[in-house]
Order: sequence, then C-alpha cells, then structure tokens
Amino acid sequence: MTTSQISLSSADADSHVILLPHIEKPKDHRIRAAVYCRVSSKHEDQEYSLENQIRHYRETIGEDRRYELVEIYYDFGISGFKEARPGFQRMLEESKDGKFELVITKSITRFARNTATVLDATRLLKSRGIGVFFELQQINTLGEGGELLMTLFAAFGQAESESNRLGTKMTIKRKVEKQEAIQQIQRVFGYTKNADGEIVPDENAGRVLEIFEMAADGFTVGQITNYLNSEGVTTKRGAKFYRTTVTRILTNEEYKGDFVQFKHYSDEHRKERKNAGEHAMIYYAENHPPIVTNELWEKAQQALGVRQNPKPEPEEKPLLDTLPYRHQLFCAKCGHRLMRSYTGGKNRWVCSGKERFSSDFCSGVSIPDEVVKSWGDFPEDRYISETTDRGRVTGFTYEDGDTWHKSHTRKRHVTQAPALTEENYPYKDRVYCKYCGGRLRRIIGNNGSVFWICNTMSRYGKDICRGVRVPDEMLHSLKDYPGIVYIGKENIDGKERYGYSRQPDKKIS
Repeated sequence: MTTSQISLSSADADSHVILLPHIEKPKDHRIRAAVYCRVSSKHEDQEYSLENQIRHYRETIGEDRRYELVEIYYDFGISGFKEARPGFQRMLEESKDGKFELVITKSITRFARNTATVLDATRLLKSRGIGVFFELQQINTLGEGGELLMTLFAAFGQAESESNRLGTKMTIKRKVEKQEAIQQIQRVFGYTKNADGEIVPDENAGRVLEIFEMAADGFTVGQITNYLNSEGVTTKRGAKFYRTTVTRILTNEEYKGDFVQFKHYSDEHRKERKNAGEHAMIYYAENHPPIVTNELWEKAQQALGVRQNPKPEPEEKPLLDTLPYRHQLFCAKCGHRLMRSYTGGKNRWVCSGKERFSSDFCSGVSIPDEVVKSWGDFPEDRYISETTDRGRVTGFTYEDGDTWHKSHTRKRHVTQAPALTEENYPYKDRVYCKYCGGRLRRIIGNNGSVFWICNTMSRYGKDICRGVRVPDEMLHSLKDYPGIVYIGKENIDGKERYGYSRQPDKKIS
C-alpha cells in the first residue's frame, strides 16, 4: 500500500500531516469519503478536541481533489465500549445505501475500544465494499493484511483500556481504605471548585436554598419546576428544569454537606446503574460546606413524603342539577363560563375557554367545588380569579358580573370555522350519542377543525357515558338525511369505524 502526503494549513495540536490511502480508481473519479470522530468525555477540553478533529478533516480531506467528503459522523461524551453510539450507528446504517466508499478515522481506539466491535463493524463495511482507514496506524481494511494488523492493534488497545480501568479501580479502592471521599460535587447545581481546589457554594446556591424552602412550605415539585422555568433559571448545563431535576435536588444529601460514595456503579458492560445493594455504600457526614441546614433538608423530605402518601377517598360526584350556582361561575381572565370537572376523585370548576380552545387562549381558573360551597348562597354571577405565590394557587377572589364588565370584555376565540347555523350544519340538531342518547355538540380545535362530541360525557365524565368524538367531515353524508341518527365508534377488524343507528344503546336522563 502506498500513501501520499498532504500538508495542513491549520494543523491539529498533535498532528502535522495526514496520510491518506492511495486507491486505484479511474482518473476523474473522486472517492466518496466519510469521517468518524469520537471523544469519550464531555469536559470542555474534550469538546474543543472534537471541534478540532472535525475542522481538521474538513480542511484536509475536503481540499484533497482525490476525495469527496460526504459526511462527518461523530459521538461526543460516549465510551468506545458502548455499541449504542448514535453517530456510529448512523454511519453503519447509511453505509447500506452506498453513500460513501471509505471511512477515515484517527485511530482504532477512536473507532471502538472493543476488539469485537472493531471487527464486526469493519467486516460489515467490507462486505459492502467500504474500507476503513485508520490514520494513526496507517491501516486500510481493504488492503493486504489490513484485518490482521487491525485485529492486533485493537486487541492491544482493549488490553490497555482494561489495564487503565483496573488501575482506576485500585486507586479508588486505596482511597476508600483511607476513608477519602471520591467525589465530583463541583458538577452539582449550586457548587463549584475554588482556586484552591475546594468545593464551595456558587452563585446558584441561593436558588438551591429557595427550592428547599419552597418544598418545606408545601409547594409541589411541579409548582417549583414551573416557577424556576418562569424565572429563566437553567441547570448547570444551561438546560431547562424538569420535575425529575427538581426531585434529584430535593433528595440529594450533598446539599446538607454530606456525601454518599457508590450511589451508582458501572456494570460489566460499563453501563452506569443505581446501587440497589449490589455494592457497599459509604456515608461521609460534614464532607463539604452545606447550602441548607439539616432541619430544612428534613422538612423538605417530610413534605415530599406527605405528597407521596396514598390519595384520599374520592368525593361523591353530585348531579349538576343539585348545584344551584352551576350557571353563575365565570373565569375572570377570559369571561367564559366555568364548567364542572371531576378528576382524581375531586369536584372542581374549570375555565371552559381553556378547556375548549387551549391554554394559549386562556391560562384558566381551577377552583375546588368545596371552596364555592363555602361562599353560601349568592344570586349574582361571580367572575373568579386566583391569587398565587410563585406559581402556586393560594386562594381565590371574585367580583360580580356588573363590576367585571365595566373593565373587561369576554374574550372571543378567533376561528375559521363557519357559524353554527342550519345552513352550514344541516344535521346539527339531529346527531346524538349512540351509547347514552345524549346530543352531540360542536367544538372547534385550535386550527379551526370542527368536531362533534357527546354532551353527556363532556359534562359528567366517562363514568356516565363512554362518549364519542366525530370529525365534522364524517357527518357530511347526513346532510340530506331528514331523521335523527345515533352515532358510535367501534373497533372492527383492528380498525376504528364510525356507525349510525336509529336507536341508542340506552338513554340517560
């Protein structure tokens, strides 16, 4: 195998030349080449290394007239022992379509640390007529003796990696024997390392303290998450907060200055797993400066524990006719009526504007029925608002209809749907639910799409009627039909199909 030498205009830190394989092809043929890069750590210096590798190959292979650089595949922060590398797998998948003829990579250990993976992947590519060129070892798998040399180098690379891993384990073992904590607390939200290498609270420590105080005060994990995102707070990596992120913070003993060694471990496949008793754990008390006190940490745990208790017994669901205020409750935000909702065993009144249209139309009001009952009898309409503290509803206020209308106008939902007239919907008073006999009413989606749903199910829930939801276009065939029809939807031969009948299954009064 012969090689040709190319000088770099902007050389890599550890390479001044790149030697590419000479492949006999027709004079005008340009070899379609792909590149695979990988770094196994997400540290900033490694990230720079990945960017440097990509730039390196774009400036060299991309400027070589013998080659056409078609794709650069890469994986960032993933071990070479892992098979599930998205960039690596995409490269193998796209090789099926003949997208490239040659894969160029820095070295065998960058391609994979596992000898079996190296052999399996290169043999698969070779079966498709695609060679792999390892720049550091100057091996082309399509060349004579290429697979033998590659196998030797790969075996040495795997042995070296296993030796390094064993050495790391021995270092950890010696530190544990000396009762020295092996930690990366500086990666935790709220902590950093100072110039002396000491773990200290950082600028996010105040937010951590606020999270624990909110939990101790009764805020739910969801409410804390929404509050942090509304304030524009981001994680250590600049991502938004999720419920799992907040839960991890609230259950992490590192915030009270303690540290648990071996909460996680790597299995034989180098996959990180939560330690559920497979290995002994070591608890280091007062290991580093705390952000929260032991008392506050315990209060937060107790508050979380209360919310994890079994749900209380569900409330009874009274008939709407027994609730005298059912037509007198309105949302003060948009002016739409509140509709009764029965979910999770609780009776509530929620904004019909939000339910019918979307949270973009109205953020809504949701008030427990027991609160409305506590107001006693009232003859006037009431427009209800929520009082909140950092996203948590702490109470409700209201004003009568005349007062509300002096400074507000009922919000209208702008839609392209035709007006609800007999001319536009000639079947509007003739379509009913097959399962309960209740009338179908029109609803309009955010994009203007029209559906007809069972009014009984909508008002009383699926425990009263399973209901039906029919796209308007399914009713167009009834335009000239003069009688009443009862519409249902059934699963027939694995497909959902609509059907009509002249009688309902039952009638619910």
